[in-house]
Amino acid sequence: MNLESLYQHLNTEYFDDSLPLCQILWSKRLTRTAGHIRVDKRIITLSVPLLSEAFAERGHNVCGVWCETSETALREIMKHEMIHLWLYVQKLPHGHTVEFRRKAKAIGQPKTRHEISLPRLTTFKSGWVYICKSCDTRIVRKRRMGRIAACGACCKRYSKGKYDSRFQLRGTKITEEMVKNWQTAASNFKSGT
Repeated sequence: MNLESLYQHLNTEYFDDSLPLCQILWSKRLTRTAGHIRVDKRIITLSVPLLSEAFAERGHNVCGVWCETSETALREIMKHEMIHLWLYVQKLPHGHTVEFRRKAKAIGQPKTRHEISLPRLTTFKSGWVYICKSCDTRIVRKRRMGRIAACGACCKRYSKGKYDSRFQLRGTKITEEMVKNWQTAASNFKSGT
């Protein structure tokens, strides 16, 4: 996928060609956020792990839009970062302000956050993956949990922060096949296949 072409397409479609050119880079180290922009230097950095590896087995909610593929998520993340630049060009505060949220809704993004979770299967060659059946959050541990645990986010959201067995985490031992699948998905995404 040509990132510069995608940027130009989104600039035309959502920003009336008002945004300056940006350098767009991939980063293997960016893992807490799917994208980041330095508006002053006009550099957008995109996460290889979150925008390729996380989509090997399932889709994710990105800025309030359900994305089945990493390509769809990439488009939504680019739009999100471009809103920051658009605000900067307009000489407005470029954080997640009221104006940011207004523009995001206008271009089809009802939320400002993504819910992409990444099991570190490419980092961990062994261990356990714990999955919440409700929200599909995945937690990777080197060792098996010694007690029953539940998804903190779901318990907080639906049970006032108290343990709720509906959100019990289910553990699966990491296998070589799982690691290979994630590595294949990551290399396919980077090569554009």
